[in-house]
Amino acid sequence: MEKQMVQCEDGRRRQARIHGAPKEEGGFRVWKAGVRLKGKHVSGEAWYSYQTKTWYFISDPEGKHSHLMDRISDTLRGEKLGKLRDQLKQLASRQNIEQKKIAQHRKFLEGIESEIKAVEGAITKIEKRVPMESGTSLQYSPAIKRN
Repeated sequence: MEKQMVQCEDGRRRQARIHGAPKEEGGFRVWKAGVRLKGKHVSGEAWYSYQTKTWYFISDPEGKHSHLMDRISDTLRGEKLGKLRDQLKQLASRQNIEQKKIAQHRKFLEGIESEIKAVEGAITKIEKRVPMESGTSLQYSPAIKRN
């Protein structure tokens, strides 16, 4: 049995008693463990993060005295979920605004692209020496007599 200071679900640091063989899960190493809370032993798992070099304790829902940690962690989890859901709503509204801007810019972009094609078409006509046509038909000058 080994003792380590762990970060519990409720945000407090407690001393955990670690026992058994570890298992690997993602970037963590996991042991069976227990902490003391309100004079009682709460069973769960100690998780060691390779990335942050931090120990975490997560209570086992079917474990001994887990209800003590659950009450505390449920309120904290509820607060965190509320904050994250609010943040998600804000991000969704910002995304909606940006998508509308993109749609508007897409219309402008299509207009510019059609103008570019028209100008490129005019350039190719001039390069091929095609006669330039005006928008109106030829009109005779009043000074010219017609028969």
